[in-house]
Amino acid sequence: MKNILLLSDFSANSINAIHYAMHFFKNQKCKFHLMNVHKMGSFTSDDLMRFPGESIYQSITREPKGKLYVLKAELENTYKNFDYQFEIHIDFDVFIDAINQAVVSRNIDFVVMGTNGVTGAKEILLGSNTINVIRKVDCKILAIPEGYRFTPIKELLLSVGPRDVIDGNQFTDLLEFMETYQLHLNVLRLMPNKENLDIVKQDRSSLSILNCKYNVVNMVPIDYAVLGYLQTNTVDFMALFVRHEGFLEHLFSKGNNKINISKLPKPILVLHN
Repeated sequence: MKNILLLSDFSANSINAIHYAMHFFKNQKCKFHLMNVHKMGSFTSDDLMRFPGESIYQSITREPKGKLYVLKAELENTYKNFDYQFEIHIDFDVFIDAINQAVVSRNIDFVVMGTNGVTGAKEILLGSNTINVIRKVDCKILAIPEGYRFTPIKELLLSVGPRDVIDGNQFTDLLEFMETYQLHLNVLRLMPNKENLDIVKQDRSSLSILNCKYNVVNMVPIDYAVLGYLQTNTVDFMALFVRHEGFLEHLFSKGNNKINISKLPKPILVLHN
């Protein structure tokens, strides 16, 4: 049984990501952990006075817990023919700390979340919470774009930056993911500063076991290269490797143009080293 952590702030985008996960994992036995991380600064004294007989924790968590129970009931009814179980979790903690604790204690296989939360920050590729989860949570992550509806996936694009290497645990996890969902691999090797024949040779050696499409882009900013490939090729899903000073650091650095999420309407699988 897979353990899937579904993060929700009850925004339309997080609910959409949850429904995407329901369809994505439909052929597998799963336990879904519906989780809301409650911020200490989000309550007022009125919240504490409303139910004087309750503890502070009970008073503060009453509303989000109620919303989670409603969401759980809706999912159980909508997907009653699937082999799914649901649990709810409320946590008072720093957002990333709460998720990391849940990943360990619940033996989580995937974290699923939308790429924008209640702030609706469309001017950047991913909402700040999503960026932090991708960078700091050591678990496979599925990030679902705002409004994206599930469609069967066939073509997966792995984008790798100049410091990324196609090997190790990340590559093994990618191969397992591809085998599970019967995907064809596209690889985009991005070299924004200069050509590196050694790393291209290493790539071709690692990928020799696969029937994949391999492309190298030299001397082009990473954001333009990724967008250009998505516009000219059929891609259903994206995969990214997260390593120190890797692809994401280039993509999110202040020196690069941010990618508007409306220009990158594909789900993203994030694999950690």
